[in-house]
Amino acid sequence: MNNNIKGEIFEFINQYFSNDRKILREKANEFLKESYLTDLFLKEFESINIVTHFQSLSSETDKFLKEEMGDISDVWTFYLNEDIDEVDTSEGYEDWDFRKYLETGKSLHCCRVWINWFLKIYYIQNFGIVRKEKIETDYILKTFEAYENEKYNSILNIMNKKGYEKITDELALLKVESISTDCNDNPNIFDCLFSDIIYPIHFRIN
Repeated sequence: MNNNIKGEIFEFINQYFSNDRKILREKANEFLKESYLTDLFLKEFESINIVTHFQSLSSETDKFLKEEMGDISDVWTFYLNEDIDEVDTSEGYEDWDFRKYLETGKSLHCCRVWINWFLKIYYIQNFGIVRKEKIETDYILKTFEAYENEKYNSILNIMNKKGYEKITDELALLKVESISTDCNDNPNIFDCLFSDIIYPIHFRIN
């Protein structure tokens, strides 16, 4: 990551997270009136042709209030397993926990991408989920099947093509003084720019 992006990150946090995040709240509410960021990536991600789950605030249903701020990122989760081509709806709802798949004893392989709304930065992590004796365990996914590696590289290529920079763990975990988020009075950069609720696996472990 180049120094210009690092400078933008710290400048953004200093400017928008002061004064109870009033300016940030106004900026975020303006952002929610449009869906350009989601649209920017939607067609590209659809072209990868894997099951994808999208999480974000919606301009139709959400608005940042004085009491709370919420996250300022879109979160995309990609399910990399070659034998998963759709989300199960047999129980009358979309099972994004993939309970039946995990009950077979197979491991669920995922890639999650957090994309900041206002800076051209993102964080990415691959992780697995396995169930043993009704207990689900998350773990960092370090190796892929060839098919999964191809899909992962497609995600990286899209982010690079759009001009987005990947945030490192070292930077993401840096503490930021004299500010707070909704869920953290001692936040790090990840809390501020991506989410203080949806964390990478190893952040939760640590």
